[in-house]
Amino acid sequence: MKWMIVTIVLAMGFVAGPVSAEDYGGPISFVAHWNLLEPDVTPFTTVDVAAYEAGEMVVVDLIRMTDFYCNTKFKITATKGPWTLPANYHSGDGAKKADGSDSDLLLMVDNVVSGYASNPSEGLASLGSYSSYAPIATDGSSGIIGGGAIGESPHGVTNASCDINAKILMDWATDIVGGYSMTLTLSIGEVTE
Repeated sequence: MKWMIVTIVLAMGFVAGPVSAEDYGGPISFVAHWNLLEPDVTPFTTVDVAAYEAGEMVVVDLIRMTDFYCNTKFKITATKGPWTLPANYHSGDGAKKADGSDSDLLLMVDNVVSGYASNPSEGLASLGSYSSYAPIATDGSSGIIGGGAIGESPHGVTNASCDINAKILMDWATDIVGGYSMTLTLSIGEVTE
């Protein structure tokens, strides 16, 4: 009987003693996820008389951003690469520049779903003048979309979306027959202030 009591006391002593635990804390870093859908259409294959007469070619839904998630305040920038132009393009008087320093490509953000129901004005939204057509730069300074918040009530966005439309300016005299192309790059970054 004494042996059994000793065993129970030892077992209780073991259970009641200090328990070793690992500390599983640490910071959560900036995380974002998006799906971008691009059409399988080359915009310049649709250039016609109407585009030249209007002085522009509009590409609706050049990029569709769906299922956008981010865990903090963010900014999406658009950067335009240089134009690849026909060899005999009017480099002196043509609006499109081989170094991309022109304003012939304009973007507009529309069909916005903010992704922050508590206060939609703090969710995903167009930045600056990009709720209508505005030119973009080659230096990555064109912040076209932003959202989320930092400070007293920090938050990100969930299941946000938007469309990015493009307008390419056209000129009968200088936008001659030949191959045209450029690269458009979207980048997302955390906003900390």
